[in-house]
Amino acid sequence: MARRYAVTFEGVTVSAAQDFVTIIGGANKTCRIIRQWWGCADTTLATGQNLSVRGRVLPVTVSAGSGGSTPTPRPLDGGDAAATFTAHANDTSKTTTNGTARIVEENGSHLYAGYALSFPAPPIVEATSAYVFELLSTVSGTITISGGVEVEEIG
Repeated sequence: MARRYAVTFEGVTVSAAQDFVTIIGGANKTCRIIRQWWGCADTTLATGQNLSVRGRVLPVTVSAGSGGSTPTPRPLDGGDAAATFTAHANDTSKTTTNGTARIVEENGSHLYAGYALSFPAPPIVEATSAYVFELLSTVSGTITISGGVEVEEIG
């Protein structure tokens, strides 16, 4: 049976490129990345700018980034068990792989519009791999962003 989880970050001050969310596959389970999003959460008008984001599957020998947090994936159905995959959020040191990363989404959006994508063909994250939703742009000044990734765990 598939179970869905959200890995989110709220009101994070961003001043440089970073990994918004990293999903690291859990043992004996497969994950599908259902959607990803971010939006400006400033309470005053931030400097207008475009932000570039990318989603990548990292296939093997993944080293998680650092400098952020390790949020607990939240089940979208309150009766579901805890996730077996792990997550990182807002790492300023990038997640790396010894394999060849596969880009599944690269896009940009204006800060005021935000960004949201539901994958028509969700990327797969196996036990030895990871998925990284990352901010590629260097921001102008400092902005406050909220966002996340929705993950379906199968197995």
